[in-house]
Amino acid sequence: MKIISFFLFGIYIAACFYLYFIQNQKIFNRKWAKPYTPKKAKIIYFKTSDGVKLEGAYTKNAEFLPLVLYFGGNANNVIEFLDKIAPKIKGFNFLGFNYPGYAGSEGTPSEKKILKYASEIFKKYRPDFVIGRSLGTAVAAYLASKYKFKGLLLITPFDSIEHIAKIKYPLFPIDLLLKYKFKEAEFIKKSGIPTVVIALKNDDIIPKVCLENLLKNIRNLKDIIWLDGVKHGEIYTYPDIYKIIRNSLEKLNKNEY
Repeated sequence: MKIISFFLFGIYIAACFYLYFIQNQKIFNRKWAKPYTPKKAKIIYFKTSDGVKLEGAYTKNAEFLPLVLYFGGNANNVIEFLDKIAPKIKGFNFLGFNYPGYAGSEGTPSEKKILKYASEIFKKYRPDFVIGRSLGTAVAAYLASKYKFKGLLLITPFDSIEHIAKIKYPLFPIDLLLKYKFKEAEFIKKSGIPTVVIALKNDDIIPKVCLENLLKNIRNLKDIIWLDGVKHGEIYTYPDIYKIIRNSLEKLNKNEY
């Protein structure tokens, strides 16, 4: 029995090490953020305070329109959104940059760097609105906890990577193993910015309890838009998704909620 116990304990410890070392590629799934050449958006770059060059794009729909800063998911090249979706959302201009190590951006991703660079980008461009998608909702919520702007749109958000990991791996000491926690609920409860959430009725990635916990912490929640019949990673294939985003931004801009 002792031999079996030691064997099982060894497997458990090995599994802990495995989870620890693969978390970077799980949380920052950048292999899917493939290079993308836009047809409508304009490629731009941002140099961070520590010299990292981030690749991004600017979508100009017209002069003197409200500016929207966009943050993508953990497996996305933001330029695709800025080239395919943003040009359809008339009445707003859009801006976004890939996380470090994603597509044409230099560096390697980490929670500290992503939040730091997002803050630097915000302070340079001073957008009117911020949109976050999936992992990007935590980044957008972080900015909402630090700065003032007109409105926040969270697309398929969650309360924290930590909570998701604890649900997915209940037998492991996630508090000790997890390096990047992205505590979105902690960020958003410090914000009073008008917020709209676009969520899935049956999200195949975000546990329902994680969304519910986030919603309880949003102080100025204006609307929840529920979508059905689409998977988490395919939300931008939802029929007329651009109209849903556009209408949300327009109502936030006009204070119609």
